[in-house]
Amino acid sequence: MFDKKKLLWSFIVSFLLGFMLLVFGPAEIFFANVSEFAFLYGEFAGYMAMIFVGILIVSTVVLTLLPERIHSMVLSVLFVLSVAGYLQVMFLNKNLDLLGVNPDGYHVPLTQGILNLLIWLAVLVGVIILSLRKREIWEKVVLYLSILLIGMQATAFVSLLVTAPDEAYERAKVDDRLWGKDQYTVSADKNIIVFVLDYFSSLYLQQMLTVYPDGADCLHDFTYYSNADCTYYGTFPSLAHMLTGGEVDTTVPNSEWCRNIWKDDLTTDFYQKLHENHYQVNVYTTDFDVLTVGNGCGILRDKVSNITDEPREVEVDTRLLLKTLTKMSCYRIVPDVLKTQFYTNVSEYSLIVQDMGQGIAHTNSDFYTKLREDGLQEDDSANYFIFQHLIGTHEFNTDVNGNYQEKTSVEETARGCMTIMEAYLNELKRLGVYDDATIIITADHGGDWKEEMQIIYFIKQPGEVHEKSPVTNAPISHCDLLPTVAQMAGMDYTKYGKSIYDFTQDEQRERTLWVRTKDPDYPEDVYYRYKYTGDILALITQVDAGPTVIEQMYEPYY
Repeated sequence: MFDKKKLLWSFIVSFLLGFMLLVFGPAEIFFANVSEFAFLYGEFAGYMAMIFVGILIVSTVVLTLLPERIHSMVLSVLFVLSVAGYLQVMFLNKNLDLLGVNPDGYHVPLTQGILNLLIWLAVLVGVIILSLRKREIWEKVVLYLSILLIGMQATAFVSLLVTAPDEAYERAKVDDRLWGKDQYTVSADKNIIVFVLDYFSSLYLQQMLTVYPDGADCLHDFTYYSNADCTYYGTFPSLAHMLTGGEVDTTVPNSEWCRNIWKDDLTTDFYQKLHENHYQVNVYTTDFDVLTVGNGCGILRDKVSNITDEPREVEVDTRLLLKTLTKMSCYRIVPDVLKTQFYTNVSEYSLIVQDMGQGIAHTNSDFYTKLREDGLQEDDSANYFIFQHLIGTHEFNTDVNGNYQEKTSVEETARGCMTIMEAYLNELKRLGVYDDATIIITADHGGDWKEEMQIIYFIKQPGEVHEKSPVTNAPISHCDLLPTVAQMAGMDYTKYGKSIYDFTQDEQRERTLWVRTKDPDYPEDVYYRYKYTGDILALITQVDAGPTVIEQMYEPYY
């Protein structure tokens, strides 16, 4: 027969830990980042609740049947996991990356990791000693503190449900969005194609070539710019800046800044002239909000061609959704030394919801799979300006053959990206449009270490042919992208700035790299602006010296 007291304690402690991990944790992650997710709360909440109830029943029964001493020890451990986990979430997590945007995963300084672990051990030892020496006090602490934590989190949970925006529960019936109908279509005449391989540092290229010396041989017709600056670190605001040339305005909300740069007279003029030169503009990225920051793709209507308002038909991978949210819930709760075991990269989130039919392929392997299956096709009705954003080396999950594989090295991932580029170039050659195409292969930004902050930048002009890729250290940046595209399209580009061809070998030019980060002296996110003249060594020197300017953002991006 069950001991009612043991049954109660077992139920309460099991409820607390299960509720934190399977109900409140996933909900808090979801509602805090709802605009970043393509899935809805209802698509996982019911399943999580059923799993929680099942585990609660089994756990309560098993714990109640344990011998008294073992029951006390196990209960103490579960209680400590809950209490220390609560302390971890509320007070100990610092700048936690919940969206998996760091390809290297989670890392903390050694001293921080040790101190964090000592706090956990102190709580564990304290509770166990209490259970052995002060049984009555232990019983009260376990029971009443568990009930208190359940009540606090249940109250917060209800608040999340009530205050959540409509987008958490229902997809917009009709909304302008980018779509991938022509993602594998190029012009039969003139093409300007920009591949943006996310997070691809120039250092990663060097590392890849040390392991795979022939890794970039497919780009022998391209000129390589070894001194390229991304201007902005981070997909936001880099992508929007690349396609508009608009400098960040830290004095206004992000959505207002983004709306202003897309409506700017020079931006409007650029796309108008491009259309007048018979160019269709297709932008392929699943990071829609990075381009529009809450404004919706409607603000791109008169500039970008691949926009539709057709209802979005999606398929949700429920198993992956539950696995991912459970991992990230554990990731929040566990001590720093264990977080790497539960870290989830951004592409796992992106794979949860798949567009049916006309979705945009964004991950390396997805893009490559369809390219191999269907190849490219040509369109003789217009010229094409294609802006193709792939995950690149943002995550190390691409093997040297361009296929998906978990936990590859940076060298393997970079080599896999080159395999995909080679396949695409071969398709252009098969169609007979390679020679006349302008092709740029670059990155929206580099890595977050000072040595990784510059980016790859390959470009091939129409008719450019080499046996081996020439290299120049001309000081270029993404500020020069739109003028370069305009120049290649035969437009008067000077009104938009200087093209990369206006800069020469060994030329000295002051550039500014903006790094979005946090600073303890400022309540909101800030930009560290590093002004430097020279190459990557000059940038490293400036980073070591500290930012030239610190600008507080009006509001954080995340």
